[in-house]
Amino acid sequence: MDFRQTIEDLKAIDLNNLAASPYSVKVVGVGASCVLLLVLGYFFFIRGQIQTYEALRAQEAALKQQFVQQKMEAAQLPAYQQQMKKMKVLFGGLLQELPNTTHMPEFVTEVTQAGKSSGLEFELFKPEKEVPKDFYAELPIALTVGGTYAQLGHFVGDIAALPRIVTLGNVKVVEKKANYLSMSVTAKTYRYLKHRYVKK
Repeated sequence: MDFRQTIEDLKAIDLNNLAASPYSVKVVGVGASCVLLLVLGYFFFIRGQIQTYEALRAQEAALKQQFVQQKMEAAQLPAYQQQMKKMKVLFGGLLQELPNTTHMPEFVTEVTQAGKSSGLEFELFKPEKEVPKDFYAELPIALTVGGTYAQLGHFVGDIAALPRIVTLGNVKVVEKKANYLSMSVTAKTYRYLKHRYVKK
């Protein structure tokens, strides 16, 4: 097919009588129609399918990653369950170490002896009401004691050495005079509320 002749035939095409057009013009027309159909088909059908396919591939990759993660977690589940059992046993044992009765008189005596053995002066000694929590109760004593820095340190050490769990909070230390400090603190011990703790 002569390319130049085809161009001349296209220039001389009669839109009112396309059936009488030369063969080369008909071939070009059919080819252009096919290209146009392919372009329209891509934009209206194929492109949407490609986008859907890419989205499904991304979803598949995410699901595979999720599956691998869940598989790893499932493989470690027995170890986690065993660890939880050990922690429950340990926790239960620690709870049993807490007294299940008030024992406030003994606690008061222990704190008093710790202060006296440290050479401190008691400015305030006020046992407060028991404060129930989740499975335990707090037994607080508001204290204000005075003495030297070394005496205060000795007192805190003696409290820490008590055979029961004791915490010191709301600590405030001020200097009253040279080498004499006043410390306000809340000493708390705890008791176990057995009826509030249920083993699962």
